[in-house]
Amino acid sequence: MVTYGDGGVIDPAKFLDYIAKQFPTDLANLVNARDELAKRQGAMSAVEKANKDREKAAKVLEAATAEAATIVADAQKVADTNAAKKAELYVLETELAADRKAFAAEAVAKTADLMTREQQVASREAAVVALQAEYSSKLQALDADRAALNARVKAFQDKVAALSA
Repeated sequence: MVTYGDGGVIDPAKFLDYIAKQFPTDLANLVNARDELAKRQGAMSAVEKANKDREKAAKVLEAATAEAATIVADAQKVADTNAAKKAELYVLETELAADRKAFAAEAVAKTADLMTREQQVASREAAVVALQAEYSSKLQALDADRAALNARVKAFQDKVAALSA
């Protein structure tokens, strides 16, 4: 509504009519516009704050990603070391199992050899005992034969001495 007249001067009737009819609506619209601007200004502040928070979050995410990459790299090193140690342990375990098996086979062979030797020693001891018994009996026979021979020699010497006398 226009409150100005033809000469650019305010027409009081039109101004009062405006104040009575249109001004409250315009004032309400201005208040609403002001409130809307305040809301939008708050929204803009919130957007700016959200953008700053996003920047901070991006930095934190970047740092966390770098830290996670470091942790993953360290974990991979540990896993590689553990895998190498596991492989080494498997080789050692395999060697130990082979050594145990060889030792067990050797122990069985040595035990069998020892049993054979013990049997040989036992049979030799029995043979020695038999030979000693035979030796003792032959020694007794020899002693008896020597005593008989000495008795015959003595008798012969006695005869020779009797004949010579």
